[in-house]
Amino acid sequence: MEREHLLDCLLDTIQDGIVFLDADHNILLINKFMERIVAHKLPVVGKKCYSVFHRRQDPCPECPLLKDQQAEMPRSRIFSHPPEKTPPSWYELRVYELRNDHGVVTGVLEHVREISEQRRADERLKDEITRRRMLVKQSRDGIVVMNADGSVYEANDQYARMLGYSLEEVQKLHIWDWDTEFEKHELLAMIDAIDDAGDHFETRHRRKDGTEFEVEISSNGAVLDGKKYVFCVCRDVSEKKAMEKQIRELATRDPLTEVYNRRYVFERLTENAAEYSRGGAAFSVAILDLDHFKAVNDDYGHLAGDHALREFTRMMGSLVREYDLLGRYGGEEFILVSRNATAAETAAVIERLLDALRHRRFGFEGHEIRLTCSCGLADSSEIPREGFSSEALVNLADRRLYEAKDTGRDRYVGPVRETVRS
Repeated sequence: MEREHLLDCLLDTIQDGIVFLDADHNILLINKFMERIVAHKLPVVGKKCYSVFHRRQDPCPECPLLKDQQAEMPRSRIFSHPPEKTPPSWYELRVYELRNDHGVVTGVLEHVREISEQRRADERLKDEITRRRMLVKQSRDGIVVMNADGSVYEANDQYARMLGYSLEEVQKLHIWDWDTEFEKHELLAMIDAIDDAGDHFETRHRRKDGTEFEVEISSNGAVLDGKKYVFCVCRDVSEKKAMEKQIRELATRDPLTEVYNRRYVFERLTENAAEYSRGGAAFSVAILDLDHFKAVNDDYGHLAGDHALREFTRMMGSLVREYDLLGRYGGEEFILVSRNATAAETAAVIERLLDALRHRRFGFEGHEIRLTCSCGLADSSEIPREGFSSEALVNLADRRLYEAKDTGRDRYVGPVRETVRS
């Protein structure tokens, strides 16, 4: 009796249901968990399991005690009890054979675990998947759902159009077939890490024709029936990025001449000065002023003057290097920052500009406008690195500009303190 009492105590402490059946489907023993489930039918010991648990007159067709149903153990099934309850309680039943010393099946042990909350969570998730599938089809954004291995589980027509593929082609792809920002192992790690909290990031996608575009992605992960899925909403932001770049450009450009404005040039000039102070490469600054430009406005009008300024900057832009900075210093004055260049190298550019101006006529409404230019040129190597500043270099170039004007204009003055008219 003590042994049987101990067994009862052990079974009753288990938070799952335990049922012992003999080979004829008779209930031999149940623990308190199962008694609570079938409380309205107690006592149940000695009754048939299919009558108590399933309201049947004969054994369930899939019962493992039936000879033609015996297979590898344990076996499991999902059932609700009682069936009329709304919402029903759901249970997972796992069945283990009991055999005697001769290997003959003498009964089974049934382990019953309540999975109602898990079942409801799965149903909510399935409802969410269904809802999202509707959104996938109707969305203006590209939407793709991926499996844990990076393959496509589902996508909408808009996403296929974004990539330039048919929907059938997209469903045969993996994420690394179109994402160019991350390596395959990085993408798989991202898929593994993402959860229902989601993530928001930007990347680049490659179309079928090889062209690339920028994409903004909102994604979150979900686990359904033990499988990981990643839901991604993808928006082509190429136009948005281009517009943002254009706005940034407008903020750094002079609206009339489209060269850099003074503020932007001096920001970059300050960076160059700091780099030079730390032992960086030398650079030079040239300040250019169009000679007697007021007369152009007085003789031909301000529209003609604006036209002349634009044409001058186009000419200047064609002569400088791509990585040099050409900006409007103010009025008809311009500034050129030649990075990684000596004053002698910049002087060669200025000489070509002065010579080109002498032979150029700027036509405007039947008038031919002639321009000449004066320039002051300074090299960073002229000023000691210790205590070096961009203001000191600009002031030096500015003084030389006025020296060029005072000595006849149409010339430049450089570091050698010579007035040069090419």
